Amino acid sequence: MTDLYKLWENKTTMPVITVEYGSGKVLMLGYMNKEAFAYTLKTRRAYYYDAQTDKVYKFGEEKGNAQRLMSLDLDCGGDALLMSVQQRGHVCHHNGKHSTCFGNNIYKRSRGDYSKRRKFGRVEIDENFDYSKEDYEDELE
Repeated sequence: MTDLYKLWENKTTMPVITVEYGSGKVLMLGYMNKEAFAYTLKTRRAYYYDAQTDKVYKFGEEKGNAQRLMSLDLDCGGDALLMSVQQRGHVCHHNGKHSTCFGNNIYKRSRGDYSKRRKFGRVEIDENFDYSKEDYEDELE
């Protein structure tokens, strides 16, 4: 069992990967500080830390969305959290239609496609860089 007091000794924030309870679908990546961590455990609702505003906030409080804590796990290095939640409402604050913050595909390899033809989303790719399988053959084996 991890000593929760020692957990925050040498850090001010930790990344939190938030997944949907039951399905395991990744919903978002956020950050917690000690205060957000304590509020989350105390209330069983997800709280995050926003470094830009230097504030702790309860997920979805302005838009009526919520995340109910189901489990919270610490990674083996003690520097990241995995939080499983029951999601109510939408996750993505940029577009209320998305059920996850990860809807902007950058790369998807077609099965068996080792050519230079790759499907990239809205990201500019350096045309001079060789992305072919041959460049990474040792890494793939």
